[in-house]
Amino acid sequence: MRIEFRKKEEWFTFTDHQGNVIERKTEIRFDPLTGETSRLIFNPGLTIIPPDYTEKSKLTAGTNCPFCNENLMKVTPVFPQEIAEQGRFFHGNAVCFPNLFPYSKHNGVVIFSNQHYVRLEDFTPSMIRDGFMVAQRYLEKVMATDNKARCASINWNYLPLSGGSILHPHIQVMVSESQTNYQSIIKEKTSSYEKQTGKSFFLSLIEAEKKLGERWIGEYGNIHWIHAYAPKSHNDFIVVFPQARSIDDLKKQDWLNFAKGLTCIFKVLTEQGFESFNLSLNISEDSVNKEPIHVRLIPRHTSGILETSDINFFQALHQESLAFYIPEEISEKARSHFQKIDYHFD
Repeated sequence: MRIEFRKKEEWFTFTDHQGNVIERKTEIRFDPLTGETSRLIFNPGLTIIPPDYTEKSKLTAGTNCPFCNENLMKVTPVFPQEIAEQGRFFHGNAVCFPNLFPYSKHNGVVIFSNQHYVRLEDFTPSMIRDGFMVAQRYLEKVMATDNKARCASINWNYLPLSGGSILHPHIQVMVSESQTNYQSIIKEKTSSYEKQTGKSFFLSLIEAEKKLGERWIGEYGNIHWIHAYAPKSHNDFIVVFPQARSIDDLKKQDWLNFAKGLTCIFKVLTEQGFESFNLSLNISEDSVNKEPIHVRLIPRHTSGILETSDINFFQALHQESLAFYIPEEISEKARSHFQKIDYHFD
Protein backbone atom coordinates (compact mmCIF):
# COMPACT_ATOMS: atom_id res chain seq x y z
CA MET A 1 0.00 0.00 0.00
CA ARG A 2 1.38 3.38 -0.99
CA ILE A 3 0.13 6.93 -0.97
CA GLU A 4 -1.71 7.72 -4.20
CA PHE A 5 -2.83 11.09 -5.50
CA ARG A 6 -5.73 9.90 -7.61
CA LYS A 7 -8.20 11.99 -9.61
CA LYS A 8 -10.68 11.79 -12.46
CA GLU A 9 -12.16 14.40 -14.77
CA GLU A 10 -15.74 14.95 -15.90
CA TRP A 11 -16.66 17.30 -18.74
CA PHE A 12 -19.96 19.09 -19.23
CA THR A 13 -20.60 20.38 -22.77
CA PHE A 14 -23.34 22.89 -23.59
CA THR A 15 -23.96 26.02 -25.65
CA ASP A 16 -24.51 29.59 -24.57
CA HIS A 17 -27.44 31.72 -25.77
CA GLN A 18 -25.49 32.60 -28.93
CA GLY A 19 -24.81 28.99 -29.83
CA ASN A 20 -21.15 28.96 -28.76
CA VAL A 21 -19.97 25.60 -27.46
CA ILE A 22 -18.73 25.71 -23.87
CA GLU A 23 -16.91 22.94 -22.02
CA ARG A 24 -16.50 22.92 -18.26
CA LYS A 25 -14.34 20.51 -16.33
CA THR A 26 -15.02 19.11 -12.86
CA GLU A 27 -11.99 17.46 -11.28
CA ILE A 28 -12.76 14.84 -8.66
CA ARG A 29 -9.90 14.15 -6.29
CA PHE A 30 -9.67 11.22 -3.89
CA ASP A 31 -8.22 11.75 -0.43
CA PRO A 32 -5.01 9.66 -0.23
CA LEU A 33 -5.94 8.39 3.26
CA THR A 34 -9.73 8.05 3.39
CA GLY A 35 -10.68 7.81 -0.28
CA GLU A 36 -13.28 10.55 0.27
CA THR A 37 -13.81 12.79 -2.72
CA SER A 38 -13.53 16.53 -3.19
CA ARG A 39 -14.56 18.42 -6.31
CA LEU A 40 -12.52 21.17 -7.93
CA ILE A 41 -15.00 23.13 -9.99
CA PHE A 42 -14.96 25.96 -12.50
CA ASN A 43 -14.30 29.27 -10.77
CA PRO A 44 -16.84 31.83 -12.04
CA GLY A 45 -14.68 34.67 -10.73
CA LEU A 46 -15.37 34.31 -7.04
CA THR A 47 -14.69 37.59 -5.28
CA ILE A 48 -14.42 37.43 -1.51
CA ILE A 49 -15.05 40.68 0.33
CA PRO A 50 -14.20 40.22 4.02
CA PRO A 51 -16.66 41.76 6.45
CA ASP A 52 -15.54 44.60 8.69
CA TYR A 53 -16.63 44.07 12.27
CA THR A 54 -15.31 47.41 13.56
CA GLU A 55 -18.74 48.86 14.35
CA LYS A 56 -20.13 45.61 15.74
CA SER A 57 -17.04 45.25 17.91
CA LYS A 58 -17.87 48.60 19.52
CA LEU A 59 -21.35 47.33 20.37
CA THR A 60 -20.17 43.98 21.75
CA ALA A 61 -16.95 44.93 23.58
CA GLY A 62 -16.24 45.90 27.17
CA THR A 63 -19.13 45.43 29.57
CA ASN A 64 -21.08 43.64 26.83
CA CYS A 65 -18.46 40.91 26.37
CA PRO A 66 -17.89 38.13 28.94
CA PHE A 67 -14.30 37.71 27.68
CA CYS A 68 -13.19 41.33 28.04
CA ASN A 69 -11.19 42.37 31.11
CA GLU A 70 -14.16 44.05 32.79
CA ASN A 71 -16.07 40.77 32.99
CA LEU A 72 -13.58 37.94 32.55
CA MET A 73 -12.99 37.12 36.21
CA LYS A 74 -16.51 38.08 37.27
CA VAL A 75 -18.74 36.11 34.93
CA THR A 76 -16.73 33.20 33.49
CA PRO A 77 -17.10 29.87 35.34
CA VAL A 78 -14.30 27.98 37.10
CA PHE A 79 -13.02 24.41 37.00
CA PRO A 80 -13.17 22.05 40.00
CA GLN A 81 -10.10 22.26 42.22
CA GLU A 82 -8.83 18.86 41.10
CA ILE A 83 -8.55 20.30 37.58
CA ALA A 84 -7.34 23.83 38.41
CA GLU A 85 -6.45 24.94 41.92
CA GLN A 86 -7.13 28.56 41.04
CA GLY A 87 -10.25 27.66 39.09
CA ARG A 88 -8.70 28.69 35.78
CA PHE A 89 -5.44 28.28 33.86
CA PHE A 90 -3.21 31.25 32.98
CA HIS A 91 -0.26 31.87 30.66
CA GLY A 92 0.69 35.39 29.60
CA ASN A 93 -2.56 37.07 28.57
CA ALA A 94 -4.22 33.72 27.90
CA VAL A 95 -6.86 32.36 30.28
CA CYS A 96 -8.66 29.00 30.15
CA PHE A 97 -12.03 28.42 31.84
CA PRO A 98 -15.00 26.05 31.40
CA ASN A 99 -17.41 26.35 28.49
CA LEU A 100 -20.90 27.10 29.84
CA PHE A 101 -22.40 25.08 26.98
CA PRO A 102 -19.99 22.14 26.55
CA TYR A 103 -19.61 20.05 23.41
CA SER A 104 -18.02 17.14 25.27
CA LYS A 105 -17.21 15.67 28.70
CA HIS A 106 -14.42 18.22 29.15
CA ASN A 107 -14.58 21.54 27.32
CA GLY A 108 -12.42 24.54 28.08
CA VAL A 109 -12.47 27.96 26.43
CA VAL A 110 -9.25 29.91 26.00
CA ILE A 111 -9.10 33.64 25.41
CA PHE A 112 -5.68 34.94 24.44
CA SER A 113 -5.98 38.65 23.81
CA ASN A 114 -7.04 41.65 25.86
CA GLN A 115 -8.24 43.17 22.59
CA HIS A 116 -11.86 42.40 21.74
CA TYR A 117 -11.56 42.44 17.95
CA VAL A 118 -8.29 41.30 16.39
CA ARG A 119 -7.98 41.40 12.62
CA LEU A 120 -6.35 38.41 10.98
CA GLU A 121 -3.21 40.36 10.09
CA ASP A 122 -2.84 41.62 13.67
CA PHE A 123 -2.38 38.26 15.39
CA THR A 124 1.18 37.88 16.69
CA PRO A 125 3.14 34.64 17.18
CA SER A 126 3.43 35.24 20.94
CA MET A 127 -0.33 35.77 21.26
CA ILE A 128 -1.09 32.50 19.47
CA ARG A 129 1.67 30.62 21.32
CA ASP A 130 0.32 31.61 24.73
CA GLY A 131 -3.23 30.60 23.79
CA PHE A 132 -2.22 27.12 22.70
CA MET A 133 0.14 26.66 25.64
CA VAL A 134 -2.62 27.29 28.17
CA ALA A 135 -4.86 24.92 26.17
CA GLN A 136 -2.12 22.29 26.49
CA ARG A 137 -1.98 22.72 30.28
CA TYR A 138 -5.72 22.12 30.49
CA LEU A 139 -5.53 19.02 28.28
CA GLU A 140 -2.68 17.55 30.29
CA LYS A 141 -4.52 18.05 33.56
CA VAL A 142 -7.76 16.54 32.26
CA MET A 143 -5.98 13.46 30.90
CA ALA A 144 -4.10 13.03 34.17
CA THR A 145 -7.33 13.02 36.17
CA ASP A 146 -9.67 11.19 33.76
CA ASN A 147 -8.22 8.05 32.21
CA LYS A 148 -11.33 7.46 30.08
CA ALA A 149 -11.21 10.76 28.21
CA ARG A 150 -8.67 10.30 25.43
CA CYS A 151 -10.24 11.94 22.37
CA ALA A 152 -8.76 15.42 22.33
CA SER A 153 -8.68 18.44 20.07
CA ILE A 154 -8.04 22.17 20.10
CA ASN A 155 -10.43 24.09 17.86
CA TRP A 156 -10.73 27.64 16.60
CA ASN A 157 -13.77 29.31 15.04
CA TYR A 158 -12.53 32.72 13.96
CA LEU A 159 -15.27 35.33 13.52
CA PRO A 160 -19.00 34.77 12.93
CA LEU A 161 -18.70 33.29 9.41
CA SER A 162 -16.94 30.30 10.99
CA GLY A 163 -19.62 29.78 13.63
CA GLY A 164 -17.90 31.94 16.24
CA SER A 165 -20.58 33.55 18.40
CA ILE A 166 -18.29 36.03 20.20
CA LEU A 167 -15.86 38.38 18.42
CA HIS A 168 -13.29 38.25 21.22
CA PRO A 169 -10.58 35.77 20.04
CA HIS A 170 -10.96 32.39 21.71
CA ILE A 171 -10.38 28.70 21.09
CA GLN A 172 -12.23 25.59 22.25
CA VAL A 173 -10.42 22.73 23.96
CA MET A 174 -12.25 19.40 23.97
CA VAL A 175 -11.56 16.04 25.63
CA SER A 176 -14.14 13.30 25.27
CA GLU A 177 -14.64 9.57 25.70
CA SER A 178 -16.12 9.47 22.18
CA GLN A 179 -14.34 10.27 18.94
CA THR A 180 -15.76 12.71 16.44
CA ASN A 181 -16.52 11.29 12.99
CA TYR A 182 -13.31 12.83 11.67
CA GLN A 183 -11.21 11.37 14.47
CA SER A 184 -12.81 7.98 14.00
CA ILE A 185 -12.12 7.70 10.28
CA ILE A 186 -8.58 9.04 10.69
CA LYS A 187 -7.85 6.45 13.37
CA GLU A 188 -9.33 3.62 11.30
CA LYS A 189 -7.49 4.52 8.11
CA THR A 190 -4.12 5.35 9.69
CA SER A 191 -4.21 2.09 11.67
CA SER A 192 -4.88 0.16 8.48
CA TYR A 193 -2.06 1.98 6.69
CA GLU A 194 0.39 1.25 9.51
CA LYS A 195 -0.56 -2.45 9.60
CA GLN A 196 0.03 -2.77 5.86
CA THR A 197 3.20 -0.67 5.58
CA GLY A 198 4.69 -0.52 9.06
CA LYS A 199 4.81 3.26 8.68
CA SER A 200 2.96 6.28 9.99
CA PHE A 201 0.58 7.69 7.39
CA PHE A 202 1.22 11.34 8.21
CA LEU A 203 5.00 10.89 8.14
CA SER A 204 4.64 9.11 4.79
CA LEU A 205 2.39 11.90 3.55
CA ILE A 206 4.83 14.71 4.31
CA GLU A 207 7.65 12.66 2.80
CA ALA A 208 5.67 12.13 -0.40
CA GLU A 209 4.50 15.74 -0.60
CA LYS A 210 7.98 17.11 0.06
CA LYS A 211 9.38 14.94 -2.71
CA LEU A 212 6.70 16.03 -5.19
CA GLY A 213 6.85 19.65 -4.17
CA GLU A 214 3.47 20.52 -5.69
CA ARG A 215 1.57 21.05 -2.45
CA TRP A 216 4.57 21.26 -0.13
CA ILE A 217 4.61 24.63 1.64
CA GLY A 218 7.45 24.53 4.11
CA GLU A 219 9.09 23.20 7.23
CA TYR A 220 9.75 25.41 10.20
CA GLY A 221 11.13 24.17 13.50
CA ASN A 222 10.46 20.58 12.35
CA ILE A 223 6.77 21.38 11.83
CA HIS A 224 5.60 20.59 8.32
CA TRP A 225 3.01 22.51 6.29
CA ILE A 226 1.27 21.23 3.18
CA HIS A 227 -1.95 21.84 1.29
CA ALA A 228 -4.44 18.97 1.11
CA TYR A 229 -4.60 17.15 -2.22
CA ALA A 230 -8.37 16.68 -1.90
CA PRO A 231 -9.30 19.89 -0.05
CA LYS A 232 -12.27 20.30 2.26
CA SER A 233 -12.72 23.91 1.10
CA HIS A 234 -11.16 26.47 -1.25
CA ASN A 235 -8.00 26.21 0.87
CA ASP A 236 -7.16 23.31 3.17
CA PHE A 237 -3.89 23.56 5.05
CA ILE A 238 -2.49 20.52 6.88
CA VAL A 239 0.15 20.88 9.59
CA VAL A 240 2.06 17.86 10.94
CA PHE A 241 4.10 17.75 14.17
CA PRO A 242 6.25 14.68 13.33
CA GLN A 243 7.91 14.35 16.75
CA ALA A 244 4.75 14.89 18.81
CA ARG A 245 2.63 11.78 19.32
CA SER A 246 1.08 13.08 22.53
CA ILE A 247 0.14 16.48 23.93
CA ASP A 248 2.95 16.01 26.47
CA ASP A 249 5.50 16.04 23.64
CA LEU A 250 4.87 19.67 22.73
CA LYS A 251 7.20 22.34 24.11
CA LYS A 252 7.05 26.14 24.21
CA GLN A 253 9.27 26.41 21.13
CA ASP A 254 6.98 24.07 19.19
CA TRP A 255 4.02 26.35 19.83
CA LEU A 256 6.05 29.38 18.80
CA ASN A 257 7.14 27.67 15.58
CA PHE A 258 3.55 26.69 14.88
CA ALA A 259 2.38 30.24 15.58
CA LYS A 260 4.91 31.71 13.15
CA GLY A 261 3.74 29.38 10.41
CA LEU A 262 0.13 30.17 11.20
CA THR A 263 0.69 33.90 10.76
CA CYS A 264 2.07 33.11 7.29
CA ILE A 265 -1.12 31.22 6.47
CA PHE A 266 -3.13 34.20 7.73
CA LYS A 267 -1.34 36.33 5.12
CA VAL A 268 -2.31 33.87 2.39
CA LEU A 269 -5.94 33.99 3.51
CA THR A 270 -5.92 37.79 3.65
CA GLU A 271 -4.54 38.02 0.11
CA GLN A 272 -7.51 36.03 -1.14
CA GLY A 273 -10.05 38.10 0.77
CA PHE A 274 -10.67 35.49 3.45
CA GLU A 275 -11.00 36.76 7.01
CA SER A 276 -12.65 33.83 8.78
CA PHE A 277 -11.58 30.21 9.26
CA ASN A 278 -12.08 26.94 11.12
CA LEU A 279 -9.06 25.20 12.63
CA SER A 280 -8.78 21.88 14.44
CA LEU A 281 -5.69 20.38 16.07
CA ASN A 282 -6.21 16.64 16.60
CA ILE A 283 -4.35 14.54 19.14
CA SER A 284 -4.20 10.75 19.09
CA GLU A 285 -3.77 9.45 22.63
CA ASP A 286 -4.40 5.85 21.56
CA SER A 287 -1.76 3.67 23.21
CA VAL A 288 -1.52 1.40 20.14
CA ASN A 289 -1.78 3.70 17.13
CA LYS A 290 -0.21 7.05 17.92
CA GLU A 291 -0.08 9.18 14.81
CA PRO A 292 1.68 12.55 14.96
CA ILE A 293 -0.44 15.49 16.02
CA HIS A 294 -1.89 17.23 12.98
CA VAL A 295 -3.89 20.35 12.22
CA ARG A 296 -6.36 21.27 9.48
CA LEU A 297 -7.41 24.81 8.62
CA ILE A 298 -10.03 25.90 6.09
CA PRO A 299 -11.34 29.42 5.33
CA ARG A 300 -14.99 30.42 5.68
CA HIS A 301 -16.77 33.12 3.74
CA THR A 302 -19.90 34.42 2.10
CA SER A 303 -20.01 35.72 -1.48
CA GLY A 304 -21.94 38.18 -3.61
CA ILE A 305 -24.49 40.83 -2.79
CA LEU A 306 -26.73 38.20 -1.19
CA GLU A 307 -23.90 37.11 1.13
CA THR A 308 -24.35 33.52 0.01
CA SER A 309 -23.09 30.85 2.40
CA ASP A 310 -20.03 28.85 1.40
CA ILE A 311 -21.83 25.62 2.34
CA ASN A 312 -24.61 24.19 0.18
CA PHE A 313 -26.27 20.81 -0.32
CA PHE A 314 -23.02 19.23 -1.52
CA GLN A 315 -21.14 19.77 1.73
CA ALA A 316 -24.12 19.66 4.10
CA LEU A 317 -25.94 16.58 2.78
CA HIS A 318 -23.69 14.80 0.29
CA GLN A 319 -20.74 15.25 2.65
CA GLU A 320 -18.50 16.18 -0.28
CA SER A 321 -16.29 19.24 -0.39
CA LEU A 322 -16.18 21.82 -3.17
CA ALA A 323 -13.21 24.02 -4.04
CA PHE A 324 -12.91 26.84 -6.56
CA TYR A 325 -9.15 27.21 -6.11
CA ILE A 326 -6.39 24.85 -7.26
CA PRO A 327 -4.41 23.41 -4.29
CA GLU A 328 -1.10 23.63 -6.13
CA GLU A 329 -1.61 27.35 -6.84
CA ILE A 330 -2.51 28.09 -3.22
CA SER A 331 0.57 26.17 -2.08
CA GLU A 332 2.76 28.36 -4.26
CA LYS A 333 1.31 31.49 -2.64
CA ALA A 334 1.93 30.05 0.83
CA ARG A 335 5.53 29.04 0.06
CA SER A 336 6.41 32.64 -0.73
CA HIS A 337 5.39 33.69 2.79
CA PHE A 338 7.18 30.83 4.52
CA GLN A 339 10.40 31.94 2.85
CA LYS A 340 10.09 35.26 4.72
CA ILE A 341 9.60 33.91 8.26
CA ASP A 342 11.55 35.88 10.86
CA TYR A 343 13.81 33.25 12.39
CA HIS A 344 15.07 35.63 15.08
CA PHE A 345 11.77 36.14 16.87
CA ASP A 346 11.62 34.18 20.14
